[in-house]
Amino acid sequence: MISKKNKLYFYGRRTFSRILALQFLYKLELIPAFNDLIITMDDAGLILNEIQIDGFEDDISNYDSEDIDYANKILNGVINQKDTIDSIIETFATSFPLKDLAIIDKNILRISIFEIKYIELKSKIALDEAIEIAKIFGSENSSSFINGVLDSFIQKINKK
Repeated sequence: MISKKNKLYFYGRRTFSRILALQFLYKLELIPAFNDLIITMDDAGLILNEIQIDGFEDDISNYDSEDIDYANKILNGVINQKDTIDSIIETFATSFPLKDLAIIDKNILRISIFEIKYIELKSKIALDEAIEIAKIFGSENSSSFINGVLDSFIQKINKK
């Protein structure tokens, strides 16, 4: 997040897309009956209004259908590739079984790995975004944990 005239807002529109996907993935894991797999502009507005960060101020009018489309691409991609992505997480988060990972951390990792592996987003961008989102939504140690897992994954794929 960055500050503009003492008001915090997201780095970019893609950050918000990732946060939308994260929120839906969180709900899917937490609420078994939740099966809404399409993020709408109305959903995005509600989620944006629910974000409780001191000094944060943003408005849904800063985003458009392209941002929602990207969030849906992430959401559905992670869902469709979940087994493969989870296997990657298990490979690089050796100290923590997948079932013991915090839901937020696990889904931040899923999003980042999906973007690196399937969208071919530059790994540095995916890593930086994951760390920043973890600082906002994760625990005190989330950003360090996510940095370690993703850095190991990125080093391995860069050796190929």
